[in-house]
Amino acid sequence: MKTRTLIHFKDSPLMGKINIVIGGLTLALTVLITAISIFYYSFILSDRLYERTRQTGKNAAETLNFNYKNIMDRLTAICGTVEFASDIRTLTSPSVSYTVKERLVQNELSDLAGCNYLVQSSLVLSGDGQTAYSLYRNPLPDSAQFFTSEDLDAVQGVTCLPIRPSPLRSSVPVLPLVVPISVDSAEYAIVDLSEDTPDIYVVVFLDCTKLHQSLTLAGTGLVNGTYYIFTDTGKPLSAASHDKKVNPLKLPETSAVIHSLTANGLSETSAETSDFYLAASSMPRSGLILLNCVPKEPLKDIFGPTIGILAAVLCLVVGLLFVLSLLMTRYITQPVKQLVSIVELIRENHYHEKQTLETGDEIGHLCIAINQMYDTIQKQMERIKQEESEKYLAEIRLLTEQINPHFLYNTLDCIQSEVKRGESDTAANMIQYLAEYLRIGLSNGADLIPLSNEIRHANAYVCLMNQRFGQSIRFMYHLPPSLSKHLIVKTILQPLVENSIKHGFGVDAPGIPISTPAIEVIIAAEEETLVININDNGSGFDTQELEQLLESSSAVQSGHVGLLNVYHRLSAYYGKDHVQFSFSSIPYYCNVISIRLPLTA
Repeated sequence: MKTRTLIHFKDSPLMGKINIVIGGLTLALTVLITAISIFYYSFILSDRLYERTRQTGKNAAETLNFNYKNIMDRLTAICGTVEFASDIRTLTSPSVSYTVKERLVQNELSDLAGCNYLVQSSLVLSGDGQTAYSLYRNPLPDSAQFFTSEDLDAVQGVTCLPIRPSPLRSSVPVLPLVVPISVDSAEYAIVDLSEDTPDIYVVVFLDCTKLHQSLTLAGTGLVNGTYYIFTDTGKPLSAASHDKKVNPLKLPETSAVIHSLTANGLSETSAETSDFYLAASSMPRSGLILLNCVPKEPLKDIFGPTIGILAAVLCLVVGLLFVLSLLMTRYITQPVKQLVSIVELIRENHYHEKQTLETGDEIGHLCIAINQMYDTIQKQMERIKQEESEKYLAEIRLLTEQINPHFLYNTLDCIQSEVKRGESDTAANMIQYLAEYLRIGLSNGADLIPLSNEIRHANAYVCLMNQRFGQSIRFMYHLPPSLSKHLIVKTILQPLVENSIKHGFGVDAPGIPISTPAIEVIIAAEEETLVININDNGSGFDTQELEQLLESSSAVQSGHVGLLNVYHRLSAYYGKDHVQFSFSSIPYYCNVISIRLPLTA
């Protein structure tokens, strides 16, 4: 069943495969977008929670500030009277008994204890901190020490001390609000702001449980966080968490937020850590800073049990996408890559063994079409090569035939003249040189002849010219034995030798005759290059003119038909890029035409 399904999919149309892949990708993208939406939603929730943390912190600070103002207004009204100033003088008198003093402040303590619902109790402490007076309903513990000397030293005006258990036989944590009071010269009770010991301390204990409840209610249920109170110097008044891993008071971000608030004089600021959202608000009236710390909700808490379902769906989609990618790679991508490699091999002419695809879809048909196209291209290339070969042979023959007729007719006329004059020996020699010249030139129709025959062909031509014009041109050559049988396009040297005789030595052409004319042919092999140098001591030539002649391939103006003929025939056989001509001329001393050819055709 599985094999049949794979075969069916393999032979199905390419469009069907693409539709399956697109459908799978669409499903995968849908799930991916859903997942992204979920994470984006969680980000929005986090951002909303962060903003709510700031808002609840601000509301809680306003609530605390309002209660603080209410307590301080009531404390001013209760302790700012002339009667209380008189009571303070009595409290500081050593002659009055403790019982009288305690009874004396019961009204004020009762009023302070009921001035605000956050107040748990109140206390009057002597200036030296050794004697305390409380309400009768809150009796003092035996031998209790309420505040240490360090606590009292920290009191500068109205001061909140760190949160601690209530000293009045209660387990409720309280926030002591300490007010140093002294009687001035006008017999009024005032808050003592000096560093001297005051007459008394009035202490209001704020119930921390009720305080936290009021701060939580101020947030209108937006977020549930923990509130911490700091002094304006950044000293925490709240108790630290026992869990060091999640204790926000130990975080560097907390210190940075508090420092930013106090240093820059801001009313509020916020920050975010890896575990918490922090929002700090200052209360200038009390000199306190309220920090709202809200823990971040993990993703599983935001989405609940649905996170597991989403994770399972995501894993399923990933697996499906993986399977679809394998199918796409096997049945679409790999065949297409194989087709590309086949086309590359055809382009580089390295496609020697035909490749086939075992699929019946459009890609398989395309591979068959490519193979058929390759066969057609090969047949056309063979036809083109054959046509080029025939064209090349025709061109070689045409260029070769351009050399023979004129010279042949003139030589026969010269032989006839010699016979008429009775110079039979001269005529016989010329006939012998002409026969060798024609035998080598024709070569039974061959286009390539050995270098040794090419030298003999040029020598026969020089001898004929000496006989015809009564010259004594010396023909010398140097041919290594290893190159004597090396094949070269025939009739290469004769046109160049003819140029030297006619144009360099002034024989049968306008020019200055040379007393001792000489032509030397030097043939050598340099690695994979055949070098042929034709030297003479004639009148020389213009090297730039000859170079321009080869570039323009036209001898109409210069008359160097032989040189251009040789260049064309060598270029036709070896290829224009593989034939190099160079020229140098020192008139009447050494004129050189150098030809460089590859040793192999």
